[in-house]
Amino acid sequence: MLRIHTEPGSGGTLLRLEGSLVGPWIAELLRVIAAVPAGALTIDLAGVGYADKEGEQLLRSLNARAELRGCSPFLSELLRGSDLR
Repeated sequence: MLRIHTEPGSGGTLLRLEGSLVGPWIAELLRVIAAVPAGALTIDLAGVGYADKEGEQLLRSLNARAELRGCSPFLSELLRGSDLR
């Protein structure tokens, strides 16, 4: 399961994620991101405990669109070698 909390603000939109970034939840996150108005996008990953290979690829692709922050030690290790930590 993945919970996505959307917090619009004057400086952009913050998405707080909680749960696992796997399977159908990846498509749901992409749907939410597509609905975010143009502007700054920050994705807080502090509540994400697991990402599968597709989730990892999504995080790498989002790096160009959004500021990713709050990676857990697991995600940091998963994304080692990139600038997403």
